[in-house]
Amino acid sequence: MKSFLAALLLLAGSVTAFAQVPSLMSYQGHVSDASGTAIGNSSPVNRLITFKFYSAATGGTVLYGETQTVTISGGDFSVLLGNGTGISATPGPSAPASPIITLSSIFTTTVYLGVTVDDGTSAADPEISPRQQLVSAAFAFRAKVAETVADSALTTSMLADTAVSTNKIGAAQVTTAKIANSNITTALIADGNVTTAKLANSAVTATQLADGSVTNSKIADGAVTATKLAGNSVGSGTIADNTITSADIADGTIATADLADSSVTNGKVANSAIDYNKLAAAIQQALCPTGTIMAYAGDTAPTGWQMCDGTSLNRTTYASLYNVVGTRFGAPDGSSFRVPDFRGRFLRGRDFGVGNDPDRGSRTAMNSGGAAGDAVGSVQDDQFKSHVHDLPRDTGGRNNMQTVTDTSNSDEDIQSASQTGATGGNETRPKNAYVNYIIKL
Repeated sequence: MKSFLAALLLLAGSVTAFAQVPSLMSYQGHVSDASGTAIGNSSPVNRLITFKFYSAATGGTVLYGETQTVTISGGDFSVLLGNGTGISATPGPSAPASPIITLSSIFTTTVYLGVTVDDGTSAADPEISPRQQLVSAAFAFRAKVAETVADSALTTSMLADTAVSTNKIGAAQVTTAKIANSNITTALIADGNVTTAKLANSAVTATQLADGSVTNSKIADGAVTATKLAGNSVGSGTIADNTITSADIADGTIATADLADSSVTNGKVANSAIDYNKLAAAIQQALCPTGTIMAYAGDTAPTGWQMCDGTSLNRTTYASLYNVVGTRFGAPDGSSFRVPDFRGRFLRGRDFGVGNDPDRGSRTAMNSGGAAGDAVGSVQDDQFKSHVHDLPRDTGGRNNMQTVTDTSNSDEDIQSASQTGATGGNETRPKNAYVNYIIKL
């Protein structure tokens, strides 16, 4: 809250018989806060003050308003009202006021002044109460004019708007110089008085022609050239049927929107014109779904594919592939996943519980975090199937050789033989040829 004490002084100027109406009003005030301490007590401060003139002590209509940034020192300030900044949607001296008026124009009756001082905080500032009543005084806002007026004593500023009526203007007194530009309107010109001679060359432009007033007979043959036609002004109704030939159509100007549905038939499509990239995503997926694994003879994966080399990929960047394979081939961390590593491996169809792979339950993960057991992505190491071999044994008789089986409980001595030499390679494998495996992203 603010307390407010104010002194009011109206500018009168020198009092003469023909004094001009003053446009400014001197206003002085004293402002203190709720505790009684004067604003700007320790040092001067600048504050925004809003001045509004009302038609009533409370409520009423705002007749005029303005704001000024005022220097307050020890609570005291002094301003000249009438040259501040206007307030939006309120009559005042300047934009954004609406309408723009002078302060002196409102003093045709008693008015009340309301003052609002910004306290320097973001809180809303109330108008100081009560409003102050202002009463017109002699020479304060309207000079008293003598009963008789000397020759040439009345200047333009002394005449109120619309004060000079038709009866006050003598015959033939209004010359061309007295008429402001653009003030002779259509209503002031009698019908039929503007002849051809009154029109300057090139004076009749498009805006001077009424819509639909230029008929076909007013246009010379061959006068309408391409530059006379506005863009998009020639519609289909203006073009005769079958007059637009291929030569009239610029290359590359027929867009998708210009083609009717089903208008492009098989005969209109050139051979090899449709490649994989022209197919909709759904068709691409149908032809080669994400996650498809293929043998590939190249050394670098083609666009849209990844080598099956155990590479780690980002789950967000390659979301389509991640949604298919997940972490079955391993996951280094929570934001990535691995593609399969088929380097040097033969591929085998998943058992899916049918029993063709008796060791399906013992299959291990390809990489840490990958799938194990009867699942895509699990692996097995090299292994021979369990089997037995027949061996000769000595039963005491030189020529009596018997077969050793795994069920023999004989305690007869077996004559050991020297081992045969090792033969074969580093692994058991069928004939094979190298390829790279790639996976569809």
